[in-house]
Amino acid sequence: MSVSGNRQMAMRWIETAEEDLHTARLLCSANVHAPACFYAQQAAEKAMKALWYALDQEPWGHSVVALVEDFVERDSLPDWRQWSDYAAQLDQFYIPTRYPDALPTSTPGRVYRASDSERALACAEPIVNGCREWLAAH
Repeated sequence: MSVSGNRQMAMRWIETAEEDLHTARLLCSANVHAPACFYAQQAAEKAMKALWYALDQEPWGHSVVALVEDFVERDSLPDWRQWSDYAAQLDQFYIPTRYPDALPTSTPGRVYRASDSERALACAEPIVNGCREWLAAH
């Protein structure tokens, strides 16, 4: 794929990340917290993948921590260590927010609360916004 093609792919990923972040906000405001947490995690994951594509790299996996820490130009990110901390919180929402067998005795809808989705949004927003800014500058 050409560099311009990868730039185009990066922009598609960041746009999708922003849509997921918007979805997470809507779900949070509707008190649907487990999916809100998942969509916040997805927003950060897709935003980081946009950066990988912008550098002609192939991102792999779903761990936001790995996508941040393994990014070849992580030192050019606004505060990658803080992002790594946010990512660690977001990665906890990837599986158990969707699958009842990932929780010992309950369901995602009963376990996740407003405080969880608000925390997920607070972690995802700086990553998505920072990725958008990084793409604009590079």
